Amino acid sequence: MLKIYGRNSSINVQKAVWAMGEAGLEWEWLDKDGDFGKVNVPDYFAINPQVRIPTLDDDGLLIRQSNVIVRYVARKYAPELLLPKDEETHVEADRWMEWQASDNGAPMVKVFWGLVRTPPEKRDMDEIRAALAVLHDQFRVLDAHLADHKYVAGDSFSMGDIPPGAAAYRYLSMDIDRPTYPHLDRWYHQLQERVSYRNLVMVPLA
Repeated sequence: MLKIYGRNSSINVQKAVWAMGEAGLEWEWLDKDGDFGKVNVPDYFAINPQVRIPTLDDDGLLIRQSNVIVRYVARKYAPELLLPKDEETHVEADRWMEWQASDNGAPMVKVFWGLVRTPPEKRDMDEIRAALAVLHDQFRVLDAHLADHKYVAGDSFSMGDIPPGAAAYRYLSMDIDRPTYPHLDRWYHQLQERVSYRNLVMVPLA
């Protein structure tokens, strides 16, 4: 059986298990309720020398890095559902997966950890406000893209929706003031119709 290492409240783990859920897979989940900054699995360093989560173990093949896991699951287990059929759509899906990991991910980390994981008396509000402004701008980019795309890579749900979809839940669930995003909201409601999204991504933030 497949094994996935990492707590269920990690956005990176959520991306991996959401893809696995869409593929209809079953897996053993290790450290599902683990602590922040700690992997409660013996000898995890041998499994992942960076001691990061998630790691997917597929019959001894260790796959690390969340977006790599999403691509692996799409390619091996759910190509008809998750893997784009043509090169243009595939490139677009890849683009938005990397957007989440880079352009969106950097300010998201500062805002989320600053507001959700840090006690009020220890928050650097200047840094949080600066990162939040960048985060708003990044979601404006996605909102504009979704104005003429049903899903991020085209007319069908694909692996490209998974990383930004996980980020959207985190962003839209935080207790913050944010701009209006009509196209992002429409897409977000579509994602909520997916059982795997509701069960594996939409978990409490705190």
